[in-house]
Order: sequence, then structure tokens, then C-alpha cells
Amino acid sequence: MLIRLLTLISLLLCSVITSLPAVADTGSIAGTVAAPIPKHRAGAIVYVKQGPVAVPLGQKTVTLDQKGLVFTPRILPIAKGWTVEFLNSDPVAHNVYTIDGEKYDLGTWPQGQKKTHVFAKSGVYRQLCKVHDDMISYVVVLDTPQFAVSDKDGKFALSGLAPGSYTLGVWHEKLGAADLSVTVTAGAPTALPVVLKAK
Repeated sequence: MLIRLLTLISLLLCSVITSLPAVADTGSIAGTVAAPIPKHRAGAIVYVKQGPVAVPLGQKTVTLDQKGLVFTPRILPIAKGWTVEFLNSDPVAHNVYTIDGEKYDLGTWPQGQKKTHVFAKSGVYRQLCKVHDDMISYVVVLDTPQFAVSDKDGKFALSGLAPGSYTLGVWHEKLGAADLSVTVTAGAPTALPVVLKAK
């Protein structure tokens, strides 16, 4: 009886141990963006330019909405080869076109409908509307899927990074910043300040 009980306890312990998550073998970057004007802390894209391992771009579809006569989000980072789904949520017709990079005009469509575009080349694409000429947003096409956008407080986070040395780039609609060098260690976030200045 005792042997059977000990065997059962041993099996239960083995089950618990094997179900525990493995020790984290990736790291992360937790940063804060500083800007001369507080409202400009938001919308900075921080992305990996060089890292210890090559990360596949993959394929993904993300949405850029037209709602309240504005593009949402205003800043949309994607990786090269991803698809953007342009949705019209307004009770009026909208158009989407760009004069940048691949230069496209997707036409005009009513509420509830959407059109898509696959971005094959990296670069910054201003999204404009011929029906409402004050509407603008930016699709920023990167050569990496490793990126983050700062929030209204300037906070951003890059997770799932292999340990090693990185060079990070920064893009902002109005301001600029030098490339950043940072070393990521496994299991703990690396703090990184980003200072934006006039271009």
C-alpha cells in the first residue's frame, strides 16, 4: 500500500514538473520616449534594424479604419509583405490613395466595405482620401516584424527578443532620433530611453 502511494505521489510530481513552463530564453526592451512637446511622445515606432537572429517577416493582415472622418490608427507599422485591410466605418464614401512608394489608388467605397493592399516594398506611405483632403495617416513598412509604437505617455515594449546585441531604428511623423544600440539578456526587460529631436 505504501509503495503504491509513493508511486502515485512520484507520478503526480513528475506531471507537475513537466507541465511547468521552461525558463525564459528570450528577453525584452521596455522603453520611454522623450520629446520637446509632450504630445509628440506618442506614435514613435521603435524597430529592430539589426539583431542576433534573422526573424521571418511572415504574412499578416491588419486593419486601417476610416471612422469619424479620420484614419485609425494614424500611425500603422507593418512588415514588408503584410496586407492592410482598409475599412470604411463612416456613413459617407471614402477613398484611399498614396503618392509614395508603390503609388496606388484603391478607389472610393461606401460604409461597411473594405479593400486590401499588399505592401511589397519597405518605406513610408502616406494614406490620403480624395473625398476628404484633410485626412492623413502613415503606413510604415519595415524590413522586420519586430517593432513597437509608443503610447501617449511615451511607453513602448519589444518582447520575445533573442539575447544579444541590437541596433534599433526610430521613426516619428514630425521628429527624429539616432539609431540606438542595446544588449538584451534573457528573462529580464532592458530599460531604454529614446530621445526625439527636430529632424
